[in-house]
Amino acid sequence: MPTLETPNSGTRVNLLPTTSQGDAATREQTKGPQTYEIEDNESEPGPNREAPKGAAKTESPMVAYMEQMFSKRLDAMQSMVERLPGVAPPIRKRYHDSYADTPFTDEITLIEMPMKFSFPRTKAYDGTSDPDDHVTQYRQRMLAVAFPKVSREATMCKGFGSTLTRPAFQWYMNLPSRSIASLAILSDKFVEHFASSRYLEKTSDGLYEILQHRAEPLRGYIARFNQEKVAIPECNIPSATTIKRCFIR
Repeated sequence: MPTLETPNSGTRVNLLPTTSQGDAATREQTKGPQTYEIEDNESEPGPNREAPKGAAKTESPMVAYMEQMFSKRLDAMQSMVERLPGVAPPIRKRYHDSYADTPFTDEITLIEMPMKFSFPRTKAYDGTSDPDDHVTQYRQRMLAVAFPKVSREATMCKGFGSTLTRPAFQWYMNLPSRSIASLAILSDKFVEHFASSRYLEKTSDGLYEILQHRAEPLRGYIARFNQEKVAIPECNIPSATTIKRCFIR
């Protein structure tokens, strides 16, 4: 063990020798924090390291929720733009299979129309006239055409849209997919939608309002009275004759 002599007191101080074990312990203490720091760094995902599987599972519902909220906000903005006066509505993108969209069920859609068939010409309906009258005329014209009975109703359903225009045609295009299974269902929905354009059915009581004007000749009054009388579906002829005689001057 080496000794150290002090110049003033002459005393000797014993110095403890440094052993290799002390150095090893010191080195272990200095290495300890570095070892723990490396382990902590390894537990953190790096920029090029894949995220754990649990993180991907918790992120997926959030992404789906954000996409749903964004879609709802986009639809709301589009509807607001469409309601602005003088602004054309935005062009909506269609899917690649949108050509097959149809309001009819498979029982109607899968029946092929007769070859070399052309629909009879009818006046296009725009929503301002009586819908019942349009349906009746369409049925009569289609029944006069000779084609197989098996495909008759399907053909009449598919051809109904060609007789519509403007708001009526837009209503036809907006029908829900696969919601029409027969011509009766299509006719009922059509008449119900345009019910405000139906003509009010006249009765025999309305003949009391037909009066002869002072300067109107008798021939003109009778012609006008008979014209109104034939427009009444179930007119009581004796009552009509009595009313006409009462108002003839």
